Amino acid sequence: MTSSLKITYMGPSMNPTLKAGDILKVVPYQSSKIRIGDIVVFCPAGEKQQVVHRVVSIVFRGGVKTRGDNNLNIDHRVLTADEIIGRVVSLERGKKVISVCGGNWGNLNGALLQAAKRINLVISKVLHPAYHRLARTGIFRNTLSPWVKPSILCFKRPAGTEMQLVIGRWVIGRRPAGQNLWHIRRPFRLLVDEALLTDENSI
Repeated sequence: MTSSLKITYMGPSMNPTLKAGDILKVVPYQSSKIRIGDIVVFCPAGEKQQVVHRVVSIVFRGGVKTRGDNNLNIDHRVLTADEIIGRVVSLERGKKVISVCGGNWGNLNGALLQAAKRINLVISKVLHPAYHRLARTGIFRNTLSPWVKPSILCFKRPAGTEMQLVIGRWVIGRRPAGQNLWHIRRPFRLLVDEALLTDENSI
């Protein structure tokens, strides 16, 4: 019988497939083969932190290369089987248990996410100047302010305090621990005056 373990996923590199706070069920490979498209948990030699990424290629002597679904670049190092703890087969998100596909289906899902990200980057590059000029005018912010009121939530992290900007149940922006720069999702920057996002406004 194959034993499994559960770990809590953190970080943005596998968004939107995985989200921070997901509880991942991880099954060791044992005699099973590692497949392109699998989401694996690994701990590189000499490091203590576990990483969760998708297998994108299998190279010489069974080594594998990985990439986060939210990353454009493939991880620089080749992993050996000894560094791989296991593959993710399901996740718990709130009260839901969601199966995680690997192999061909996982590879297709990863490829579609990569394509969408590259298209989004091209569109962003074209529209970026106009978007920020529009945000600076404040026209949407002033018109919708009576109905749209973001809140700031604070979370203690090892590196300090992470701040999240929310509207209802939607997280529309983050200021990572140890940083002063807000990362606000489009199109919500049109509704937010970043100069007003201070610790005093947090709840």
